[in-house]
Amino acid sequence: MQDPFVHICCSLMNRASATWQWDDVRFFLAVARAGSLSGAARALDVGHVTVGRRIALLEKRLGVILLNRTPDGFATTSAGDAVLRHCIAMENAALDLERLAAGRDSLVTGSVRVTSTEALAFQVVAPAVASLRQAHPGLQVDLTVGVRSLDIARRDADLAVRFARPSASDLVCRKLGEVGYSLYASERYLQKSETPRRGQGLAGYDLVTFTGAPPATSPFFMGESLDGARIALRCDNPLIQLRAAANDVGIAELTCFLGDSSPDLIRVWPHEAPARRVAWLIVHSDMRRSARIRAVAAAIGDAFRRQRKILEEGTLGMSAANAVTSPPDRQPTALTPRSPA
Repeated sequence: MQDPFVHICCSLMNRASATWQWDDVRFFLAVARAGSLSGAARALDVGHVTVGRRIALLEKRLGVILLNRTPDGFATTSAGDAVLRHCIAMENAALDLERLAAGRDSLVTGSVRVTSTEALAFQVVAPAVASLRQAHPGLQVDLTVGVRSLDIARRDADLAVRFARPSASDLVCRKLGEVGYSLYASERYLQKSETPRRGQGLAGYDLVTFTGAPPATSPFFMGESLDGARIALRCDNPLIQLRAAANDVGIAELTCFLGDSSPDLIRVWPHEAPARRVAWLIVHSDMRRSARIRAVAAAIGDAFRRQRKILEEGTLGMSAANAVTSPPDRQPTALTPRSPA
């Protein structure tokens, strides 16, 4: 049976079609999700006064109260709940339309939103953009970094470079390669606390770690037991983690290409092979044929391939491999004339 209230609201919307706008729904959805005017304003990149005014206009046009202010923020009324379901359906239809149109764009111009971790953005994505811009100066890349996953279906991002592989059926995932991780600390910290023994856990040691990370990237700290370890610093930015470890805060698990680049850090177990995690390039199936998105995806893939060794092993691992595989210097013999002095 059709909800009579929704029927009335839809009639009101249709009658007010000359003044009603899709943006009204966007503002209502943003407040319903954020629970506050300020949170909705940040999501929409407008002022909170504008959000409040747009909500008031929508309620006036519909003739109902959609949101109530509570001590914990804004909550939808029963009328708001009924309208919300249909607004979500409208939003999904609008996003589908936007993706389908963007996915058939044949020009390598305009903006592409990319999200990545700080480390991969630093090592892979930024250099990829530099080379890409030489070939396509009309292309703009909007890069958002951090461990928080953005919703590609809602077009919070067009491309994602992540260690966690999503399971949604409408997302296309392409394996970029593997990234090596190892444990790092300052030499001063290890002299003071002694180097932990592999396989015996990190009890009694100070750790620098994330506030939270997807289970797909576990196990952490190269699989060592963390029972009895002390969390000295939690931060989601690996560059800050590196800086903290370099300043004797404790042991951090870092990508080898970052850890090896710091003169103030050493690998806790330099002869231990790095732990490796798979990096994925993720795009919505509706968007994968877009020329500009394909161009950015190809550039990121090329940058990953060019840097495969350093991404997997870091500079320390590459140096060790070269030392093993390089032939020893030949000593001069009667058949090998000495070079002139």
